Amino acid sequence: MKKIFCLLFMASVVTSCSTKKTGVTSRTYHRITSWYNTIFNGNVTLEENLKSKREAYRDNFSEIIKVDPIDPFEESSLEEEMTMYSIPKQNNTLSNFNSILGVGNNNTTESPKTQGLNRVIEKGKNAIENHSMLIKGKEYNSMLGEAYLLLARAYYYKQEPFEALNYLNIMNGSLVKNRQEKEAKIYLALTQEQAGNTFEADEVYTQLLKEKLKKQDRKLLYNSYAQYLLNQERYPEAITSLETAKKFNKGKYPKGRYSFIQGQLSEKLNKEEDAINYYQMAYKKKPSPELEIKSQIALSGLLKGDSTDYQQRIKFLKKLTRQGLYQSRKNELYYAMAVAAHKQKRDEEAKEFYIQSLKEKESDPQIRGLVYRSLGDLYFSKPDYVYAGAYYDSAVAKIMDPEMKRKLMVKNKTLKEVIQKYYLIKKNDSILSVANMNPDEQRNYFQKHIDRLKEEEEKNRIALEKELESENTTVFETEFMGAGTTQVVTATPTTGNKWYFYNNSLKQNGISDFKKNWGDRSLMDNWRMYRKSSVNLDEVKEQLLGKKDAKNSRRFEIDYYLEKLPKNKEDLEALKQQRDTAELSLGLMYYDRFNDVSSAVFALDHLVSTPPKEDEVKVKALYNLYRINKEKNPQLASRYSDRVIAEFPNTKYAESILNPSIDIFKLNSTEATAFYEEVYKKYEEGKYKEVKALANEALQKFPSDVMIGKFSLLAAFSDAKLGNKQAFLESLERISIAFEGKEEGKKAKELLNYFTKKELEEKAKQSQKPKTEKIPPSVP
Repeated sequence: MKKIFCLLFMASVVTSCSTKKTGVTSRTYHRITSWYNTIFNGNVTLEENLKSKREAYRDNFSEIIKVDPIDPFEESSLEEEMTMYSIPKQNNTLSNFNSILGVGNNNTTESPKTQGLNRVIEKGKNAIENHSMLIKGKEYNSMLGEAYLLLARAYYYKQEPFEALNYLNIMNGSLVKNRQEKEAKIYLALTQEQAGNTFEADEVYTQLLKEKLKKQDRKLLYNSYAQYLLNQERYPEAITSLETAKKFNKGKYPKGRYSFIQGQLSEKLNKEEDAINYYQMAYKKKPSPELEIKSQIALSGLLKGDSTDYQQRIKFLKKLTRQGLYQSRKNELYYAMAVAAHKQKRDEEAKEFYIQSLKEKESDPQIRGLVYRSLGDLYFSKPDYVYAGAYYDSAVAKIMDPEMKRKLMVKNKTLKEVIQKYYLIKKNDSILSVANMNPDEQRNYFQKHIDRLKEEEEKNRIALEKELESENTTVFETEFMGAGTTQVVTATPTTGNKWYFYNNSLKQNGISDFKKNWGDRSLMDNWRMYRKSSVNLDEVKEQLLGKKDAKNSRRFEIDYYLEKLPKNKEDLEALKQQRDTAELSLGLMYYDRFNDVSSAVFALDHLVSTPPKEDEVKVKALYNLYRINKEKNPQLASRYSDRVIAEFPNTKYAESILNPSIDIFKLNSTEATAFYEEVYKKYEEGKYKEVKALANEALQKFPSDVMIGKFSLLAAFSDAKLGNKQAFLESLERISIAFEGKEEGKKAKELLNYFTKKELEEKAKQSQKPKTEKIPPSVP
């Protein structure tokens, strides 16, 4: 009897393992085994993977942060994202762009971030393969709903939306009993958006918002829907959705984070009072030290009121610097103080706070970069372009936001051109001024210059001797504990010691050599960069002005300077023409590249007052003064237009003013057009270096011509053909800004978006093989 019972039991177990029967025993067996053998472990692995991604994710506070601190649309962090802007190191040809942008790249190496997701996918597929009870198109193992959803989620976070959609469709179409239907619909909306099907995603979200959902599903829905609205720039609806999401999310962190995002969105909508309230709410929730400090920075940027409000703000922020929780972020708090001071137009106080921020330990590279950029802006407004450029260089090295970094690189490159022109003008003005003096005045002028040089060098010599003397008498001190007391042991180095730092002679030579190379330095991190600019930038200015010649043994002789002074009329006229052309170009750069109206007007007005040596320069300056002031200051523009018509009646500039409805420059740009055709032929012949040189020549020769945009694009494409990726992207950025609204600007923007998209696609590492594409080389 026992044998019969055992045989019957074994037979029932064997039949229950079948996936072709729909009985209760079979369904229960496969439901249990599929969960505990594979699906449960897959879910655990997925959650661990997402947790590690959230911990590693770095928010970009220069834009609206994500609702969930993990971004399935971007696999890379900010640091990784910046690698897309590096210049190729090997084979400097256009083909390098293809590898960077994912064109013809067959590299299938998986990143560490996708390896965990691949394990999840493997477990999900094993569950389906071994425990699927698919009979006549219907799936009777209800636990496989978990497997299909697990696979869809893994592919979604792996950024393979079409694979995810495939499993969601199988899940919805085959399961007899679908317990995860609502959750699956939410992921259906997410994957539709990721695949670019925003219309379908919107339809799914609209339907879900009307349905009854479990609390957990409703939490996921409002979080996902809020991010969807953010991506679609539907900011008022996003604020409402985030407010609802707060009700379903427990804990300080999500509520504080959502309040911060609401503050950012309110700023975008110019609702400053709402933004202030949301930022204060985010701070009070105490979500994390980073969000709390970033809330304070945002509040400083929205500061209103009088001096009392400002003082209270500074007092509050200084109080925070003394709190232990924020000790590692003191540099950010000083930045917040600087932002508040700048908001109140207290530039000197702002500068002090920026400097103090630099002295503190760095906690966020982006904030450190913003500090450098802000200091650069302060010096730029003075204007002190050498110092501004030095700070912009540091900012470019630190800023993590790719778009902000690229724009600053373009601005910094343009600034370097401005520096050359600005100091060329000052140098030539100085030379011309001295050349017009009588011999006695010239000798007095150079004697004063020599006296200043001697005084400066003597001060430096005395300071160096004092420091060397101080170093020679340095006492090395150390403390040790003994018998319950602290004793200080001192040791004065002597020349008899063999150790380098105890040998005064060697030490003095070393210090002297160091100071020659590096100047005065403090003991701190990054010492090579920190003090070098403050010591040597004034020397850079002197060199740009032609005044610094420290290595010349005749620098204290008046005749040395008199010999270098130009004397014949031709040389003086050449200097005058050079400075006039430079000042005209400088004024146009201020307006067209920096949108700095006041500096542009000042430069061009000063040029007209000198007056210019050539009429062509003068009429261009007057016409551009009219062009710059035409909309914002019509009365002033009228004065300049009257002068153009009166003094240069037979020019295309006068004709343009008299016939504003006709594009005179387009009609009269025959010379520029002919030159462009000549340069374009060389482009077709592959003479890209020559094309660049000629295109830059055209920018100087036809600064106001309608063809300038086309020359700029041609120079940019030449950079692309030469493999100069960074220069190419910078040129596109500059053209898109300078020619915004025009054909050239639109083309540059279109290409910029094209390359950015391609770079992001390469980062996504989709499973499908990349298609071979070419960079569109069309030039209008």
